[in-house]
Amino acid sequence: MEKLKHVIQKAISEKMFSGIGIEVNHKGNNVLSLYDGKTFFEESGEEEGPGIVTPSHLFDLSSLTKALCTSLVTSILVNKGTLSFDTKICDIFDEYALSYNKDLKDITVAHLLNHSSGLDSWYEIYNVVKNRSDAYMFVRSRPRSYITGSQHLYSDPGYIMLGEVSEIVLEHKLDYIFDHFVTAPLELHDLCYSPTVNSTVKNDKKFVSSGFSSVRNKKLIGEVNDENAYVFKGIAGHAGLFGTATDVCKLGQHLLDIMEDKANYPIIEKQTLSTLFSKPTDGSDWAYGWHYPSKENSTAGKLISKNSVGMTGFTGTSIWIDFDNSLVITILANRTVAPDSAKFGGDKDRFSALRPLLHDIIIGEIK
Repeated sequence: MEKLKHVIQKAISEKMFSGIGIEVNHKGNNVLSLYDGKTFFEESGEEEGPGIVTPSHLFDLSSLTKALCTSLVTSILVNKGTLSFDTKICDIFDEYALSYNKDLKDITVAHLLNHSSGLDSWYEIYNVVKNRSDAYMFVRSRPRSYITGSQHLYSDPGYIMLGEVSEIVLEHKLDYIFDHFVTAPLELHDLCYSPTVNSTVKNDKKFVSSGFSSVRNKKLIGEVNDENAYVFKGIAGHAGLFGTATDVCKLGQHLLDIMEDKANYPIIEKQTLSTLFSKPTDGSDWAYGWHYPSKENSTAGKLISKNSVGMTGFTGTSIWIDFDNSLVITILANRTVAPDSAKFGGDKDRFSALRPLLHDIIIGEIK
């Protein structure tokens, strides 16, 4: 993996990110564990400099929250019979909650999972409201941007709403739900939400910085990067999870083991998980919370099999599970510390060009 190390060191020197953690499992065995860089870029005048990134450091996982928490928790509720993929949100929310937005009443759990609900892709919620209850109400008040089910539009508000569905049904916040159903049973102690208040996991030395927030006027270390998730006190359905590359990879491996009939997880069955990962029949790349490789310019590169699912995060994180090759690839970086971090997507985004290259190098070495 000398080529991989060289490419990563070059990227760090060019300030694409300050630190990175990579874990790769092949056929159930860990074949790569690589960490490089520092927790943030050193600046003059700081009292304490950055630390060296190690396997124990937690990254802001950003939108990996959608796949690893929200869609997984939803599938567990389906497995328990509490929800179904066809459950309409009007069956979950009381009449008052939807009384001012009747357009939402026919949205189903499946619509929210595969980004076909009709809800916006994104909105500056943090500029409108400042607390969780008002933020949830604001999301429910937004008009649809297209007819439900007519297309797929990646939607943060859709996953915020899906997270609220779980909280209503189970009468607990998502951090408790995720720990109770996922991380505690699987002993994933370094995969968790990092609430912005009353946190029990805060230790700045454990976290890799996700950059500077101009809204909060502070460097973010152990505090969620996503401004809308911050309004939810760091606990939301679209973002908020933190984790080590090791624990993210372990969770991916466990899901792969279930699909390969190599492990049992009493709370979720293979049949339900298969539905979660089911390949779309309408031409979309979106499964239920997970993404299949795009036909062109996939974030997972050119060598990953078409029978793979993955998810990426704005902060520079990703996980891909390749079912054909029994492969789990986790790459966690903090691209949002880069000077040009506002550029995400398109020809000018350096990290989006780098990510598929990293996957191609890794898979090329394994094959």
